[in-house]
Amino acid sequence: MSTPAQTESVFGIAVRDIGRLRRLAAIVTRHGFGEFIARSPLGRFRSTKDEEGAKQDPAPVRFRALLEELGPTWIKLGQILSTRHDLLPPEWIEALTKLQDSTPVVDFDEIEAVIEDGLGKSLDQAFAAFERAPLATASIAQTHLATTHAGERVVVKVQRPNIEAAMRGDLDLLYIGARALESTIEELQLYSPSEIVAEFERGLLRELNFANELTNLETARQFLEPDRAVVVPEPYPALSSKTVLTMEYFAGKPVRSLAKDSPAARAAAAEIIRGAARQVFIDGFFHGDPHGGNILVDERGTLCMIDFGLVGRLSVAQREQIVTLVIAAITNDSSTMASTLLAMGTPTQRVNLAELKAEITRIRREQLDVESLDDMDAGAFTQEFASSAARFRIKLAPEYTIMVKAAATLEGVVRGLDSEVDIIGIARPFAERVVAERLAPERVVEQALTKATGVGGLVSRMPGQIEQLMHDVETGNLQLRALTPELDQLPKMVRWSSGRLLLGMFSASLSLCAAILIAAEPSGQLAIGLAVFCVVCAVFGWTATFLGYFLGTGQTVRMGPLLRLFRRE
Repeated sequence: MSTPAQTESVFGIAVRDIGRLRRLAAIVTRHGFGEFIARSPLGRFRSTKDEEGAKQDPAPVRFRALLEELGPTWIKLGQILSTRHDLLPPEWIEALTKLQDSTPVVDFDEIEAVIEDGLGKSLDQAFAAFERAPLATASIAQTHLATTHAGERVVVKVQRPNIEAAMRGDLDLLYIGARALESTIEELQLYSPSEIVAEFERGLLRELNFANELTNLETARQFLEPDRAVVVPEPYPALSSKTVLTMEYFAGKPVRSLAKDSPAARAAAAEIIRGAARQVFIDGFFHGDPHGGNILVDERGTLCMIDFGLVGRLSVAQREQIVTLVIAAITNDSSTMASTLLAMGTPTQRVNLAELKAEITRIRREQLDVESLDDMDAGAFTQEFASSAARFRIKLAPEYTIMVKAAATLEGVVRGLDSEVDIIGIARPFAERVVAERLAPERVVEQALTKATGVGGLVSRMPGQIEQLMHDVETGNLQLRALTPELDQLPKMVRWSSGRLLLGMFSASLSLCAAILIAAEPSGQLAIGLAVFCVVCAVFGWTATFLGYFLGTGQTVRMGPLLRLFRRE
């Protein structure tokens, strides 16, 4: 049976999306960000009366409230942005980390329908028992306790009904809004909102596919140490799908419920730090959101990591860069720290190395020059370091942004368990292991041979290249060209503007012809056909003109979000 969304007409969908744009503009304005709406093509949906009394709270707090009111997709966007220390100032990061999901409980009949559709079998065929009351709720999924036919206690994570279609619709609006803002507001072009939305879309669609989390669980279990009191739930592939994830039940409570500085809390803090250090330095695979609710502990002190929807992966080279950065920070080598930061990211503009070194020296002095290791705030150092990358327009690799967020979250968890925990001391052996592997004789010889081969190839090619260069100079074939990016774009802009002008004139002419023909009340088939033709061509012409203005001049446009506005799955 077709759903209402599937049987809705194209024009009904278009009207609905315009209504959503109006609602979005009204909410944004009500929270005190109407200036951005006014300066974009969405300004036509703006209501000035919504701005009254909107700017009483600080901007980061208002932005968090804005995302919470807009719903699950936008909350997820805020949670992702809270990991982007290279994009946002610390006060915005702090506000976004407090985002809370306010999602109602899904009716059990709908949960049952999702399970049966995802697993291709009835609930009774899949499970021997299934608790109707949810164990927990979130923006994307709801979890329930169940029992398999083999008598095993499991947790079933069930995706909310129609959440993917709703989120795809929000993603369409997000992308169009981002293109509109960055094409009309010059300050926002530096942050590339459309790139942020595209990255967010990829991450969210991965999270909506529970098969990815199942793979992450299996990978995490491969790195478990049998002699350590840390476990990861075992997934059940036969009882899982894109919308349903079944995993082993762990009878524990959140680690944050432990009494601070108690023996159990101190033991848990040490094990958490040790496990995180091993994940980053040795395994290269780490939990991306290790907050206090995602780490459970039982009566025996065993820890269980849950919710592997967000993970980070580090290559060997990236792990060595992290160790190099740590060593340089300890030895106060600002030059090495600056070069390592450049290697860890991609500069989007010219970087003044002297200013970058001075900034890094300041961060190290303020965060690491302390009387004792207990006073060292490693989380603040990593966040300041990431913020300096943003100030110098160095775009960090996504793996590092996830790691910075995870490190800051994890430090807050362990400080809440043990006020005197020695984070550096516990993590040091794993960093030393990476250094030892790098300095192993066979590794040194391998690197020396690789570099020697590269240098040898360069030396062997150099005479021929010099000869070619001298020949080009003698024959006058060597040319110098001045780079003028703004002037180079001028012909393209002129062509684009003239094309838009001609298209607008063409659309206006067809609109006038259509109006005249309709006013004349045509009776013959030819006259009616001509009138319809003029109307259709005018609509397409004005649509093209509108899109050209709406999305900016000469920018690459993805048509997928636009087409999905007229075709909901």
